[in-house]
Amino acid sequence: IEALVETTVRGRAANSRPGGGHGQEQQYISTLCDGRVQSLAEIAARMQLPLGVARVIVADMAADGLVAVYEPTSLDDNDAVGTELLERVLSGLRRL
Repeated sequence: IEALVETTVRGRAANSRPGGGHGQEQQYISTLCDGRVQSLAEIAARMQLPLGVARVIVADMAADGLVAVYEPTSLDDNDAVGTELLERVLSGLRRL
């Protein structure tokens, strides 16, 4: 949910070509994440898609090299990491 997505150089080039060879959803995600890193949850919300559907589209785009996906730090026994994650989630919810 909190994975961050950013359009790659290849994604920008594909998006700038007429037709681009990609679906409407992929073009929208490329545009949305071009110059602005978006979380997977934000992408799903903006596209009004279930999170699982957005995840599949982004995974396909990542496999094609159109976007880069940055996973959040993993949670372990370190409470500071867990607190930091919760604070980021709370901050994101407040911005909604």
